[in-house]
Amino acid sequence: MHQELKAYQVGDNDIVAHYTPEQALEFLRRFCGYTDEFSLDDVELTSDDLLDTEMHEEDGTPAGTLRAHLAAATEPCYLHGWE
Repeated sequence: MHQELKAYQVGDNDIVAHYTPEQALEFLRRFCGYTDEFSLDDVELTSDDLLDTEMHEEDGTPAGTLRAHLAAATEPCYLHGWE
């Protein structure tokens, strides 16, 4: 059975593509070196509005929508973050 990647927002600043909220949290912990900064209460599915928002690189260059990045993802990954 093929699982579908979903975009999860972890905390206020990070979007991760993964299969479950638990896996998204664990991925971000490993990816960023976090230990206990976040709990499952800090993980939610990314809203459709945010998925359709144009993202930008740090220098302001347009980077496409989160939905486009999620559609292109073939495995769990870090999609986007803000400082």
